[in-house]
Amino acid sequence: MCTTTFSMDSEKIPVIDFSSYRRIPGDSSETRLRLVDEVHQALTTIGFMYLKNHGIASAHVEKMFKVSRKFFSLSNDIKMKYATNVAQRDSEHGFVQTEGERLDTSIPHGDLKESFNYVNGDKEKPMPDEELPEFREILLDFYKQCTELSLTLLDIMGQGLNMDDPRLFLKTHTGVDGGDNDTTLRTLYYPSIPENLTIKEGQQRCGIHTDYGSLTLLFQDTAGGLEVMNRSGEWVSATPIEDTVLVNIGDMMQRWTSDTLKSTKHRILMPTTREAKSKERQSIAFFVLPDKDVIVKCTDNSDKYPPIKATDYLLQLLAATY
Repeated sequence: MCTTTFSMDSEKIPVIDFSSYRRIPGDSSETRLRLVDEVHQALTTIGFMYLKNHGIASAHVEKMFKVSRKFFSLSNDIKMKYATNVAQRDSEHGFVQTEGERLDTSIPHGDLKESFNYVNGDKEKPMPDEELPEFREILLDFYKQCTELSLTLLDIMGQGLNMDDPRLFLKTHTGVDGGDNDTTLRTLYYPSIPENLTIKEGQQRCGIHTDYGSLTLLFQDTAGGLEVMNRSGEWVSATPIEDTVLVNIGDMMQRWTSDTLKSTKHRILMPTTREAKSKERQSIAFFVLPDKDVIVKCTDNSDKYPPIKATDYLLQLLAATY
């Protein structure tokens, strides 16, 4: 269990103990209010935070990593049977092969990673049931656990913003748990880098980007490599911490809150040493989005950004990525 103490240093990623919320839901005690303040402070400064005692058991995380590894170990021909059609704006659901996604749009080369996206609103989309019968059940179970944590975080974020309706984010994300909503559970695989592989100019395992939606939950293995840009424009290592989930804000939430909550740039560097290149890397991300028909309008009524339908904003960002 992580023993790192909480720090309000906006140049570092804080570690926040989530046990007070889980232990007494609805409690308005000083401990609970402090948690709301800590979350608000983290998401209005660096835009990232580690959560410990978050309620998702490490055994479930390990099970998700294990079945994901089995999927990525399949032949490329089999994985391509489940390829996404997001480039045709059909759906983001499915497999994305190496270099199929380009998160840093200033670089003409795709990222050196593979992924499989499970989009909740696409229940009829294919999954590798024949090759991995347990894949669907494990993904659905993990999706459900991430949903519960995410809705709790949205509740806390609303309280921290002192909005007229602190439950606004809960009301606009009801489809996360089944509905017209594109929230996505993504499992990612970064292959090892052979010594004879020619790395294209500027290419990374994951290029510099910000996330698109409301918030993201990220579960990392021990390989490392993720970096976050702090408020001073310096890159800070988001070192994996055992039994924590890394949480960050996306572009849609920053827009929604008139830049109060921060969507922060991050990247995964290409390994440089022989030992680091020989290591594969895995992570699991849960990208939370509002319901498709929600109108994202500045919560402070400032009209800093014009209102836009959530699904239209998402499609604009995806078009540049794929």
